[in-house]
Order: sequence, then structure tokens, then C-alpha cells
Amino acid sequence: MSLKRRGLTIHVAAALAVVLLAAAALAGTLEDKVNEFELDNGMKFLVVERKEAPVAFMCIVFDVGSANEWPNVTGISHLLEHMMFKGTEMMGTTNYKKEIPYIEKTDELGGKTIDLRKAIGEWRFEKFEELRKEVLATFTDEENEEIGTDKYLQNKFVVEKVRAMESLPGDLESEKYLIAEGERDYLALYLEYLEAWGEIVRLTDEQREKYVVNNELWETYMNNGSRMLNAGTSNDFTVYFAYLPSNRLELWMTMESDRMDTPVFREFWIERDVVMEERRLSDNDPDDVLDEAFNSVAFTACPYKWPVLGWMSDVRTIDRKELADYHEKYYAPNNATACIVGNVDIEQVKKMAKKYFGPVKAQDPPNPVETREPKQRGERRVTVEHDANPALKIGWHKPINPDPEAVVFDVITSVLSGGRTTRLYKSIYEEQQLTASPPTARTGPGERYDNLMIISAEPRHPHTLEEVEEAIYVELEKLKTEPVEERELQRIKNQIDAIQVRQLGSNLGIAFTLLMGEIYMGDYKAMFRYIDMIKEVTAEDVMRVSEKYLTKQNRTVGWRVQVEKEKEEGEEGESEEDEMMKYRAVLMQYIQSLPEEERMQVFQKFQTMRSEQEQMEFAKELIQRARDAGFIKEEKTEGE
Repeated sequence: MSLKRRGLTIHVAAALAVVLLAAAALAGTLEDKVNEFELDNGMKFLVVERKEAPVAFMCIVFDVGSANEWPNVTGISHLLEHMMFKGTEMMGTTNYKKEIPYIEKTDELGGKTIDLRKAIGEWRFEKFEELRKEVLATFTDEENEEIGTDKYLQNKFVVEKVRAMESLPGDLESEKYLIAEGERDYLALYLEYLEAWGEIVRLTDEQREKYVVNNELWETYMNNGSRMLNAGTSNDFTVYFAYLPSNRLELWMTMESDRMDTPVFREFWIERDVVMEERRLSDNDPDDVLDEAFNSVAFTACPYKWPVLGWMSDVRTIDRKELADYHEKYYAPNNATACIVGNVDIEQVKKMAKKYFGPVKAQDPPNPVETREPKQRGERRVTVEHDANPALKIGWHKPINPDPEAVVFDVITSVLSGGRTTRLYKSIYEEQQLTASPPTARTGPGERYDNLMIISAEPRHPHTLEEVEEAIYVELEKLKTEPVEERELQRIKNQIDAIQVRQLGSNLGIAFTLLMGEIYMGDYKAMFRYIDMIKEVTAEDVMRVSEKYLTKQNRTVGWRVQVEKEKEEGEEGESEEDEMMKYRAVLMQYIQSLPEEERMQVFQKFQTMRSEQEQMEFAKELIQRARDAGFIKEEKTEGE
């Protein structure tokens, strides 16, 4: 789950991952304070009354993420999250009934574009797209001024110019089977495609102008004192949350039950293009490129093998009906858990929940994910090329909860990374200075199904991927042969206690502790037993589990090797965006090291920014703060 901003990605799931290590301090008292009830339609509520301030954190987690998708239908969970902000039959419109003809017509045209693109074939479509760009480059200043940002007019002019051509540019005419085959005219189909898309844009613009109240849901929340309003999709779940004055409880109940029950996926085809653009940006993000290649090789069966954003070829074939069916199936009340923590009254919450969410109909429970990853029987390696700095990922398959060996990996990752006294920090980053930032050890990509322990690192020039990889293996061998000292284990347990105190000292921390218990362990109470299990882990357990799982035959290795970037004419030096990407991993480590309140302030500040320049300036400020805190060590030049 991530909140994407150009040049920087803030991973909310990473921020929430510490929840898995925060549950037992004050556990007895917190467990006593949790009020749990379930509506007749199966929707569960977890409520904790905290009277410290007149605010409340309110959220709903739906038991659906990218792991619930299937081949040909990837990325739909993330797309649905976007569409849930488009309003309902009463929100975001001045007259929903008059919108219906627009929605029906754009659906018809959208389906036509999907069929036309399939009929044309991707190899032809890509060549025709190049032709379109060439035609756009010939537009006069007067034509461009007339078009402005009107995609309908732009497509109209392109179609007219192509149809007026006596011959096509370049070698398009001579390429076999490109323009036509038999009686089928593929170029004519492509022009029909452009006309259909232009008409979708025209109708959507008309619908917006006449009936759509843009961002009404967002503005209503903000005008009523909301902060931290957002949503996110992960491999394992989808969450919608807001911090509100506690006297706005009924507003939250009204709005969230409404978009659960009667969402209107207005402007679907345009918003799908926005999500596709996010997918395109991810294709150029060096970390995403490595992650996707790595996961697709590490997993052969588990649905963690595809990205949360989905594959582009899948996203562009999703239509509005398919999205609506997916919503009905997975956004049912019996597939949702709400959590409210703050200055609220449990009896009032029950009354309002029954009034607003009670009428929403339950659906047949979705089929559970039953596919399991088969045992790996040999090392797997994958290499990707990019103009970004080299990077390394190593992953080992591991057990998941409730397997008692799963909890040992939380200790192993804490021994390896997460602070200046950890193994990878001290040895590889500080003493040997092999990496540009401290290597990280974590579990993922999700926590619910068969997953991995993953170590990530970026070599520091002039050191190589081979050197860093071998140095990591040396540290792992020590785990197998040298017992972790008791004081090191105690440090980890003390650290966990400190995290618990911070986590369970805020409304947000309590809410996500409870919700992650529900999602990952099937019961929020399990979170209160989890820490006790961690504290029972011994040095012998670490050695035994390391020896069992951290083996060559059980590992997958991903390399990102650097290739020279082809510079465009006039381009020199490293861009600001390149710099953001360079420090992205270490910046996330720095943000995660901040106290919870400060960390959430960073997230909140990014959410309120509306321009790329604003985001870039704040990212540069954070990089300097990370540098001052010792998280970034500049590379030495020759002779220093």
C-alpha cells in the first residue's frame, strides 16, 4: 500500500508493518477496553473509548488486496480504491439520474475501445501510436492554441490529418500486414479507436460541467475538520481512514455507509487512464522495476508474484461493470471491519452503526485464497538493467503465522537491521562501507500468505553487487553458527517494548494494531499474544531457524545493474528527480526511524501538497534531515 508522489513513494504499509511488533505493552488494559460487536449483515466493529481529546480515528478495512486477484484481472483492487472517491448517488452530483445516460454511453464507447485495441493487435497499435505522435508534432501554433487541453479536439484533428494523407510517413506503407490484411483495415480501426476515445472525453467533460460536484467527498471531510484522510491498497487489504472531531461520527457513518452501498463510478474511463499513468510511472521507477522482477521470480504460485498496481495489459481491459461486480463481491459488510478509537461513546456508535451500515446487504463470502507456494528446490536469480544505481535484493521463503517459527523471523530481521547497533548497519554499512545506505531486512511482500524474508542493499561506489552479496552471506552464516548474545536479544525486546508504548499511545496506533490482528491473524486478540511469543525466542531458535531457511537452495537473488542512460539533446547532469530516486530507500528508513507523531506529520504534509514542486522541495528538506541524522554518507571522490 503506498501513497505515490513523483520522485518519492511513501509506503503506508511499511509504516504499519511495525504494528506487527506492537501489541502487548498495556495489552491487558487495552484488551479490556476493546468493545467488539457485529451487525446482522456481518460487519464487525472494534471500538475503543479514549477521552483524552475530542477527536477520533475512524477507518474501515476491507478483506481484499491484490492477493485476491487472479490472472487477467490484476490491479483492480487498486483501481477500485481510486474510484471510491468519485462519489455516490447522493454525493458528488447535482442530479445522479441525469448522469446515467452519460455513464451508459461512455461505457459503450469504452467497451468499444477495448475490443478495437484487441482487434488491432498490440504490435500494430504501438506503431500507430508513433504515427499519432508524429502527426501531433506537425500541428501549427494556431491549431495547438485552438485545441488547448481538449483531447476530443486533438483526436479529431489527428484523425482528419491521417485520413487526408496521400501516403503514410516512413516505411509504414511497406510493412507487411501492418495497415491491412485481407479485407480488414487496421489503420481505419485505429482511427475509429481515437474517435471513440475522443467522444468519451467529450461526454465526460459535458457530464462534469452539467452534473458532477468535483471532490465533494474529500471537501466535505476537510471542511469538517478531517486530517489524515486517505486510503491505500496493499497485497493483503484495502483501508480507508480519517481523523475527525469526535462530534463528526455521524458524518463519517453517513458517508462511509453510502459509498459502501451506492458508489457511482463516474468518470471511470478517464480515471482508469490516471491509474494507467501511475502504472507507466512505476515502469520507470528503478525500485519498482527491481521489485516486480524479483517477486515474479521468487514466487511461482503465490499471488504475491504480481504487483499491487497490476500489469498494464490487465488494467487497460477492466471495464466499469467488472469493477462494479468486484466492488459488490469484496466491499460487502460481511467482508469489512470498522475500527473507531477516540472520544466516542460505545452505545452511540452501536446505534449509529445499526442505523447507517445495518441496511447494507451482505453478499456471499468471496472464495478464500488457497494457493500455496511449493517448496523451492534451487537458487533463482534475476537481473534487470536500469540507468539507476545498482541495487540488490535477496529473499528466502519462510513460514507465516500461526507457524511458531514465523515469529523467529521478526527477531532475525531485528538482529540484522533497524538501528545503528544492528549487524548489517555496523558491519556492512559502517565498518566496511560497502553500501550507500544501511541494508534493510524485512518480511514481505505481504504478511498473510506464503512470503519471504528480504534483504535489500545498494552498493557504494566503487564496491560491487558481488561484494555486497557475499558480505551479507557472511553475516547470515554467523547467525547459524554463533548464538546471538543475550544482551542483543534483550536490546530487541526492549526496543519492541518502546515501540509498543509509542504505538498504543495513539488512536491511530491502537486502531491499526487491532485491524492488523483481524487481517493477519484472524482475531485482534492474537496481537496481544504475539509479543509474548517474540519474547520467548531464544538464541538457539535463531540459529535453528536460520540454518533451516536461510539456504542457497531456498533463496532468490535480484540484481539491478546500471547501464548508461541515453541523454536527450541538451540534457546534462543529474536531475532533481534522479536525486530523489537515488535516496529513496534511505529516506524511507529515516522516516520510519522518526517517532510516530513526527512520522505521521510527514505523511500528512505530503497528503496536503498539490504541486510536484512543493513535493520535491519537501523531499529535498527530508534528504537534508536524513543526512544530518547520519543516514546518508556521501561518496568520497578519488584522492580524498
